[in-house]
Amino acid sequence: MKAQKPRYKLDSSGGLSMVTRDGLVNLYTGLGTGRDSRTGASFQFGTYQDFVQYEAAYAENWIARDIIDIPVDDATREWREFQHSKADQIMAEEKRLGVQQRFQEGMKWGRLYGGAVMVLITDQNLEQPLNLKRIKKGSLKAIRVIDRMYISGQDWNYTDILAENYMLPSYYLLYGGAQRIHYSHIVRMPGAMLPMRLRQLNGMWDDSEMRRCLEDLKDVVESKGGIAKLIQTANVDTVTVEGLKSALAAGDTEKATIDRFKIFNLMKSAHSLALLDSKEVFDRKGVSFSGLGDILNVLMTWISGAAHIPMTRLWGIQAKGLGNGGEGDMNNYYNGLRGKQEGPYRQVLEKLDQVLIRSAIGEFPDDYEFQWKPLDQPDGLELAQTRNTNAQADDLRIQQGVPAYLVMQKLNASGEFDVPEKLIKQMETAHNAQVAGEAADREPVSITGSDPADEKGGSGVPPKPA
Repeated sequence: MKAQKPRYKLDSSGGLSMVTRDGLVNLYTGLGTGRDSRTGASFQFGTYQDFVQYEAAYAENWIARDIIDIPVDDATREWREFQHSKADQIMAEEKRLGVQQRFQEGMKWGRLYGGAVMVLITDQNLEQPLNLKRIKKGSLKAIRVIDRMYISGQDWNYTDILAENYMLPSYYLLYGGAQRIHYSHIVRMPGAMLPMRLRQLNGMWDDSEMRRCLEDLKDVVESKGGIAKLIQTANVDTVTVEGLKSALAAGDTEKATIDRFKIFNLMKSAHSLALLDSKEVFDRKGVSFSGLGDILNVLMTWISGAAHIPMTRLWGIQAKGLGNGGEGDMNNYYNGLRGKQEGPYRQVLEKLDQVLIRSAIGEFPDDYEFQWKPLDQPDGLELAQTRNTNAQADDLRIQQGVPAYLVMQKLNASGEFDVPEKLIKQMETAHNAQVAGEAADREPVSITGSDPADEKGGSGVPPKPA
């Protein structure tokens, strides 16, 4: 056994490229040599842009559809909340434009096709760069979601690395239309990540999540179909006929033999009666299904791993193991979704919010921030305990001197209570008046003291008696 030395070969440009294998060779067992079967294994690129097959799988197979839809639905089901005094106005603008629904649609098409876009329809010319300073209340008219199949790029930026659209188009053109859309009106929705070289070959779009697990999905569907076919032929009837081989070889009794057993099968099915000659023997062979369930379970686990969705969520089955209710699997799944929320999802929404919030309140506040709501929803007891804890915390803050109107704003923004904005404003005005009155009644305190001798510049020491 020895370490394999690197070999060299000529590449397509005429230069030398180093070729290595496993690095370990065993001449007796064939490890690392030409007799090693592993040396013939290599990864190959699959078929890209087979969108007809992706669409057929999504439309016709429920597993394929859930692989695309479930992660997006779970990550955005509870949506988000804004930490701002005008959060109710922003939420109202979201509902008016259907932002949550448009975002879900775009992310699903991004996962299926490898990319999609949201076109922001405002009161500005789509062919000119979007001017955020001109966005006022109601400027955002609509949001249109378009998958990558119906949009193309023009005037690609390959040189200005500081520009926002580096390696991306400066303008987009809808298929069948002549309206050019500047990239500032576009919010791109991502798919599965690809290396830069493959993204260039893919038109600077991402990969399809469907493509990555399509072969595993086919294995599951074909295996299920094969098992169903076996069930239909669970029993095979056999009849032993003396001299059948010779009779068929003669060539003149073949049709008569076939007709004879057609009648036999018909009578067996209609009357549950089998008529045989005394020299014919009837037997029924049963097909064994042992082990098929284990094979199907392995394939179900495999496709769950390929889709990054736990079996308890994708298949709706109980997790294996004593006392295992699937909580650990769901926690890992939710951790992955939180990574997507704080990564590509937040990046998309923050670009959208530059226009959305200005259209909602007429400006973009410096303290803009939003938080994702919890993915897992507590039951009634947990919810009551949480609300009791929050109430105690709010009461403690008020005792520590936090103004009550700020606590009301927090409750209003979280959606836990619907506190009228007018009441919050009255509480704020009353608090400010109270603070101003206390400041006016408070007498100034001298830093040096109130000794008259100090005010006249004297030493403040009483004279000695004569």
